[in-house]
Amino acid sequence: MKAVIATVVLATGSVLGIDALADLTQNRPDEVVAGTTTVVRFDVGTRRYQGSDLDAARALWATCASTVGGEKSQPVEAGGAYEVTVSPAIGENGRKRLLGCLEDATLDRVQGHVQAVVAV
Repeated sequence: MKAVIATVVLATGSVLGIDALADLTQNRPDEVVAGTTTVVRFDVGTRRYQGSDLDAARALWATCASTVGGEKSQPVEAGGAYEVTVSPAIGENGRKRLLGCLEDATLDRVQGHVQAVVAV
């Protein structure tokens, strides 16, 4: 009898643990805010990259742009960094996904550093 109870408790605990983990790791969509634009300003660090910093910024953006929805511009140089616009504005979850992608080692030899994310 004790073995049956232990099995039921273990199975219930496993199901609850998996459900809690799924809630913590799922990709949550943000509400769409019409008529606003988000400007992302970032720079890139390269190590033995076979191209210019602008090429590295474009490659990194091409990889990370899919983490957020909407219309996205190509990176343009602005004061030693790069700016892109995303319209409509991205929410908190989208901002976290985008920053994580840009700042993690997503591409070999290229890493971004986000200076500012500004809603306009």
